[in-house]
Amino acid sequence: MIPPLLQFRFVRFCVTALTALLLAGCANRVFYQPARRWADTPDARGRVYQPVAFNASDGVRLTGWWLPAEGPSKGTVVHFHGNAQNMSTHVQFAEWLPQSGYNLFVFDYRGYGKSGGRPGRPGLVRDGVAALRTAAERAGEDPNLFVWGQSLGGTVALHALLHTDVPVRGAVIDSTFYSHPAITADKLKHFPWYLQWLRLFRPILVTAGFDAADAVPQLPNLPLAFLHMEEDPIVPSTHSRRLYERAPGSPRLWIIPGRGHADAVLRHPNQVRPLLLHFFETNAR
Repeated sequence: MIPPLLQFRFVRFCVTALTALLLAGCANRVFYQPARRWADTPDARGRVYQPVAFNASDGVRLTGWWLPAEGPSKGTVVHFHGNAQNMSTHVQFAEWLPQSGYNLFVFDYRGYGKSGGRPGRPGLVRDGVAALRTAAERAGEDPNLFVWGQSLGGTVALHALLHTDVPVRGAVIDSTFYSHPAITADKLKHFPWYLQWLRLFRPILVTAGFDAADAVPQLPNLPLAFLHMEEDPIVPSTHSRRLYERAPGSPRLWIIPGRGHADAVLRHPNQVRPLLLHFFETNAR
């Protein structure tokens, strides 16, 4: 018969382990805040667009919008949006690109908007790979395919680029966190004193994997540009600085004065749009 003390310790261990696993699952899911309902479609703002349906490699049905360039096409930009809501809210960051001569392809990850499935790190990367393939097929013989990933979308884009043979001419990584554990550690610092004990369990609460910091050094032949608002209240600009330092080749770093998260292009269009367009034009074939 097991002594009562050992029984108590065993039960306590099981409760602690189960609690840690439950907390870890919840903490990792914090990175995804999808909304199923679309806001306005681009035509509500006078934009021409075409709905696109496509499949990820595991069969999950995904949705996207293709906004064709106005006039002769200079290239195609695939937009990887951030962690909240869906493409109907994020498209406004990039829908000016067709007026500048670029096709724009925006899409929803699994679990977002009208796309099927549930979000998770490997699944979102599969979605990104499928989006790159779909955009390349739509672009036809146009060789100038670019990526613009914002916040979580930057991480997804970087890992999608590692897992595709679609030729991409360059990628803009906008307001992206260095790694899942790194941004979690930043957030935990701001918890009230009575929750600081959670910092001890950070390695369990939020696991590493599919992190931007791991992907960046593995893309030596891809032109990269990192964009960040200097006083970003959500993801500190130090994250882009650290990614920039890990990037091979001759990456670019644009730190824009001011406060905001992933919205530098909206807050400072006259400064940021020319930076993006110059990057695309410089790396076009």
